[in-house]
Amino acid sequence: MKKLFLTVMMSAAFWSGMSNAALMLSADRLVYNEKEGDASVTVRSDEDRAYLVQSWLDAGDSAVKKDLPFVVTPPLFRLAPKSDNVIRVVYLGKGLPTDRESLFWLDVKGVPGLNDEETKIESRMVLAINNRIKFFFRPAGLEGTPDEAVKKLHWIRSGNNVTAKNDTPFNLVLNKIVIDKESVPVSVVTNNTVIPAFGSKTYTLKHKPASGSAVEWDAVNDAGATSEPLSQPLE
Repeated sequence: MKKLFLTVMMSAAFWSGMSNAALMLSADRLVYNEKEGDASVTVRSDEDRAYLVQSWLDAGDSAVKKDLPFVVTPPLFRLAPKSDNVIRVVYLGKGLPTDRESLFWLDVKGVPGLNDEETKIESRMVLAINNRIKFFFRPAGLEGTPDEAVKKLHWIRSGNNVTAKNDTPFNLVLNKIVIDKESVPVSVVTNNTVIPAFGSKTYTLKHKPASGSAVEWDAVNDAGATSEPLSQPLE
């Protein structure tokens, strides 16, 4: 799932000229397979204005700068009107676990340029657009596949809490969760659908599910598509 943030760069009187500013990415998630050596995504603008584009990785908070073992290139560039450019990410070769996936976020922020008419406006608001997508680093040699891993989730009941337990080396991103006919709200902001590799996530229901009641779920695969629906009785 992709998060889209609008950040005010220059405060001033309301100016509607920038309200439709947008940048588009060619994918809503990026998977770095270590054996392939890099990963890339294309950023595109269909507008009649240029953008100054900055790209970087973060570990969960885009406002916190943290040294990560990757090079994002180009980190800063001018995107001409109605054009595209490729952003590549290269792993530096050490620093991450080799027995499981690591999850980061790729941020692509664009600050729109001004046309001749807009530069004449003394009070103006310029909005920076930040596309933020999941970035998975997948070490070489992991056993199994993400599609197989989704089917191996264990759902464990404790009162009105249900825990999804992931015993695989892949980070699983669920798309829909229904437990004993109660839908679990999916939140992009809290990222409550990611079940970490060799980890778990607990959901609190409004009711206490009965023993053996069904859990239904599906997931988002590497291509951003939804998997087939899955079902399992609560343990």
